Amino acid sequence: MSDLKASIAAANQETVDRILAGQPVWVDVRPAIEVVPGMTRNMVLHSSPRIEWGRMCGPHRNGIIGAVLFEGLAQTRDEAIHLIENGDILIDTCHNHDSVGAGAGITSASMPVVVVENKTYGNRAYCDVFESGALQSLKWGWYDEKVGAHLHWLAEVFAPVLRAGIECMGGLDVKSIVAKAVQMGDECHNRSIAASSLFFKDLMPYLLRSQVKEADLLQAVDFLAKADHFFLHVTMAAAKAVLEPAKDIPYSTVVTAMARNGVDFGIQVSGLGNEWFTAPAGKVDGLYFRSEWGPGDAALDLGDSCITETVGLGGLIQATAPTVQQYVQGTLADAIRNTVEFREICVSTNRELQLPNLDFEGTPVGIDIRKVVQTGILPILDTGITSKEAGLIGAGQARAPKECFEKALRAFVARYAQA
Repeated sequence: MSDLKASIAAANQETVDRILAGQPVWVDVRPAIEVVPGMTRNMVLHSSPRIEWGRMCGPHRNGIIGAVLFEGLAQTRDEAIHLIENGDILIDTCHNHDSVGAGAGITSASMPVVVVENKTYGNRAYCDVFESGALQSLKWGWYDEKVGAHLHWLAEVFAPVLRAGIECMGGLDVKSIVAKAVQMGDECHNRSIAASSLFFKDLMPYLLRSQVKEADLLQAVDFLAKADHFFLHVTMAAAKAVLEPAKDIPYSTVVTAMARNGVDFGIQVSGLGNEWFTAPAGKVDGLYFRSEWGPGDAALDLGDSCITETVGLGGLIQATAPTVQQYVQGTLADAIRNTVEFREICVSTNRELQLPNLDFEGTPVGIDIRKVVQTGILPILDTGITSKEAGLIGAGQARAPKECFEKALRAFVARYAQA
């Protein structure tokens, strides 16, 4: 048993060392078909874990239908549904293609994606470009003519401008932006205004030097100036890029992915590879944006955006962003207590990210399935609240289900305890 404990400790240290050594750099913006591994013209990706069409929640089903219409693969909803049910549309998860997606995670061939390269290990990860702050967006499962027109603008006007700026910069150091943002009150999930502002400031001189049409530039700048959550999608791609090299380390009990699809919640563990350990997704506790909306209107928790919590951001560092407690009528003390508590279920500390409200201590990193099961402390995920059918209706937080960690631990014991 002592040998097993020593092997786990060494493996967990290696896992965290790989996470902390990652250097995510935003290098490009391209249509998904050009860069996302395995992407095809008739494929639509959604947030993990993988789920059959018949079991999908409303936002996923409606989002996939919307993507089929956007790509021109069908002309009507009924035609789109027929193609999907007939198997003519390939449906898969973002995580299976080195990608992540916010909300329903809907990503199709023509949609622009952020390309982040982990310079330390040479791998790349992708996330759909921030769509908009509108409550009615494809990432929340909503599609109509207005949404379609905006998606075309993103692909045809905004993305080329953004690409020109990033190319002129020679790439953007994501870790540097995140480190500054954390000290400015972002937890980099439900609150990304500091990161988005810092990025906007750094990008502007290069946008002005880039050779793009003035009209397109002005539209892009106007969009970015109003996009308080823009950088979340960059942070998500960076987190995925940093976590991928930490996978497949034998004996490691560190979580390398968390995701939810509105029906199932799943985790992956380094020592257990790409297998998902799932449990029913939970309800989101939070604030509804309109008085007529309430828990009866809400889908269960969904989205790949908890890749931020997986890498030690989001709900794990609420102490630096107590404003997110407003969604659950909480306090600064609640936010601090949550972050202090999460140190008990993590392997190490990321000293490159410092929390001012905790005397500039580093952030907790490396969620350990053993510690979650032993302590009963479940990671908090800062998240949105999506309608059962489509649209964003609120924001708040949810807890990861304990059953995922219990299943993973049983599988770990079965694989390694007799080794």
